[in-house]
Amino acid sequence: MKKLWNIEDLIDLEFFLNQDNGEDLDSIAARDRKIYTELPSAIKESKTPKLLRAWLSSRRKALLQEGGEAALPGRTWKEILYLFFSVALFAGLFSGGGLAFSFLAYSGKEPVNVAAYFTVFVLAQAVLFLLLAGSAFFRRIQGKHIIEASLLYRLLHRLFTALLHKFMAGVQKKTSQKVSAETRLKWSVYTSSIKQIRQRYGLLFLRPFFLVVQVFGVCFNIGVLAATLFKVIGADLAFGWQSTLQVTSASVHNLVHWTALPWSWLPKLFIPTLSQIDGSRLVLKEGIYHLVNTDLTSWWPFLCLSVLCYGLLPRMILLIIVSIQQYRDLAGLDFQQGYFRQTLHRMRTPQVSTVARTEPKLTGTTRLEPHRKSDREPDIIGAKLTPTTIPTIQESTQEQPPADDSLETFDPDAPLAPIIALIPDELLADCSSGELEQQVCNRLGYVLSQRLPFWTLEQNEEEELAALKKAMEQDKSRDVFVLLEAWQPPIEELFSWLEQLRQTIGSAPVILLALVGKPTPQTILTTVQPQHLQIWQQKTTALGDPGLQLIELVKS
Repeated sequence: MKKLWNIEDLIDLEFFLNQDNGEDLDSIAARDRKIYTELPSAIKESKTPKLLRAWLSSRRKALLQEGGEAALPGRTWKEILYLFFSVALFAGLFSGGGLAFSFLAYSGKEPVNVAAYFTVFVLAQAVLFLLLAGSAFFRRIQGKHIIEASLLYRLLHRLFTALLHKFMAGVQKKTSQKVSAETRLKWSVYTSSIKQIRQRYGLLFLRPFFLVVQVFGVCFNIGVLAATLFKVIGADLAFGWQSTLQVTSASVHNLVHWTALPWSWLPKLFIPTLSQIDGSRLVLKEGIYHLVNTDLTSWWPFLCLSVLCYGLLPRMILLIIVSIQQYRDLAGLDFQQGYFRQTLHRMRTPQVSTVARTEPKLTGTTRLEPHRKSDREPDIIGAKLTPTTIPTIQESTQEQPPADDSLETFDPDAPLAPIIALIPDELLADCSSGELEQQVCNRLGYVLSQRLPFWTLEQNEEEELAALKKAMEQDKSRDVFVLLEAWQPPIEELFSWLEQLRQTIGSAPVILLALVGKPTPQTILTTVQPQHLQIWQQKTTALGDPGLQLIELVKS
């Protein structure tokens, strides 16, 4: 399974998606469609991750032309994370080597204390590893992950986030003359939402900090081993043990025997014998001059292998396992959440030209009627838009203005994704089915499969949402369309209902909040006043739902 995405790519993807918030729907739809039409055929037919990756590359290229690539948050994340790994690597090597050198200082009078060396470099690490394993087990029982619950990794994440904020602020200040004020404002908004992004992707953003700790642990043990071997090769070291307690040599030999089980298959040279242990015991009043040199040097292979098995190898195993899991999770991203699919929907939906070239003129009322196709894919129901005209067709006697070449002629056989409309009960009777279908098709690129009322007197909210979920399963509709009047102030009851709606349909579907203005005697589908749109944008942003999109149904 090939990995297409990195953490820095995901951060940049969120950055560009956040840039689209509040932008004109027609302009971003035209931009995304243009990106799609310029892609090679192989990428157009590829799966969602690869297609979204191509979209990200195009947006990065466009920002580079604007002169702002140096300030992309993904690149900033990557540079600071590399700094963390570099600091962990060198800090581990120097701290491990320096501490080992201090323990291995030998003047010829007092041998290296085996018990102190073993306690600091072996026993302490083994205890920490067991605590980590035990904590992971209990956290798993509670339904949490050890990385999410660990105080150490939380502190590292907070430190990293603080550095990222400061770094981004400095970069934005330096590049303030190269990018627009609007883009700088969006950078500021984005850098303040890193916590929300971390919550969205979960462990993908926490594992790097776990890996930083493991890199430090691996390098620390490498430093200890390197310093020990260097001192053994370059100096005449003596190792001994002593204790005020009445500890026998046989007890120490038993402890050494159980500790050395992982390498018990190696030659006996790597495990001190009972006689060597007894011969390296220090008695303060007797000194070391009567001790045999072979007994005093028998400990270093055992100590090195202890550090290797109980210090270095567990850290390396954790580093490899977590790295593989991170790779698999990144490779397994399907981007089926609504805020990603909405971008892909804009890319795949042709731009509709409402101005025809010199063509026969249709007189009467024209309506687009959806018809389902039988050969659709199982997850999307197709639709064929067929013009139904009343009553006659006559040739135009006047020359029509040329169509905008930036827009495509709509293919009536192009499959459209179905969507279910939720309409307030008080508006349902006044909402023209044909007019709404045409707006949904031309404006959003969906085919309207059903219209369902909400906030009715006959059903409560739970029953209405249950009916919606059943209808989505029947029609295989993945997204929801909610018609709202923008001139009515957004109330808390509505946002509470939207939260219930999200809980009912899950995190994947897009919820399109389609705003209309004040109704007229002819239609309720009217344009929205800018001040009303701004109020709704502020309120919906506070919900923090990335799959919630606010749109003007009728273009002003």
